[in-house]
Amino acid sequence: NILIIYDSLYGNTEKIAQQMAEALKEEQARIITVKLAAVRDFFSVELLIAGTPTHGGQPSKGMKDFISRLPAGILNNIKAAAFDTSIPLEGQKGFKRFIIKFVGYAAKRLGNALKKNGATLIAAETFFVLDKEGPLKEGELQRSGLWAKELLKM
Repeated sequence: NILIIYDSLYGNTEKIAQQMAEALKEEQARIITVKLAAVRDFFSVELLIAGTPTHGGQPSKGMKDFISRLPAGILNNIKAAAFDTSIPLEGQKGFKRFIIKFVGYAAKRLGNALKKNGATLIAAETFFVLDKEGPLKEGELQRSGLWAKELLKM
């Protein structure tokens, strides 16, 4: 039983999550936005894939708030993977490059939050957008589907 939960502000993280759900359709992966997610969605989940846009190196406020409201132990015995969408360091200059290098990406922080709630973190990945509001960098949709399938082997 696979659950993909995501938050998206400009639609890029949602596109990545939908691509993962499509790649995992044979496994009947369920997909839900963090705004509609509830505790009952986690019952019988074996693999949780959580995604967020990166904001100042952090997961979105919506994702952080949701995770903070999860009951203790609800993620015990669940494998988890975290992903984010963000601007790549490559090609950035000046202050923007400095900020990205200094604060990093949200996937690892999201993964750590899932671990603190009992999940076993198996992967964290960043998918790139070309600017704050997108679009996604060429090839990222395909890469996200392949990544999701790889999670089944972990």
